[in-house]
Amino acid sequence: MLRFWTIQRAAGIGTLAGIAALFLWPAYAAWEAVGPLFIGALALTAFCGLSVLAISALDLATRKRGAIMRRVRTFDIVWGFLLAGPSLAALTEFF
Repeated sequence: MLRFWTIQRAAGIGTLAGIAALFLWPAYAAWEAVGPLFIGALALTAFCGLSVLAISALDLATRKRGAIMRRVRTFDIVWGFLLAGPSLAALTEFF
C-alpha cells in the first residue's frame, strides 16, 4: 500500500518542506497570517523526517546489509533526525 513512500521520496519532500519553512519563518515573525503555512511546512518536514527514521529502522531490522549499506542507512538516520528534530522543536511553540 505504501510502496510509493520511500526514503528517497520522504527525504526529498522533507528537505523541500524544511527549506520552505526556513523561508516562511521570517515572514511568520513579521506577519502572523502566514502561521498556517509555516506550521504546515514544519509538520510536513517532521512527518518526512520521522518517515525516514521509521523506514530506515525497519530496513535495518528486517534485512541483512553489508558495510556500504550500513553507511548509507547511517546517513539516512542522521538526515531523518536533522529533519524531524528541529521541526518538532519548533512545533512545540504552537502546541
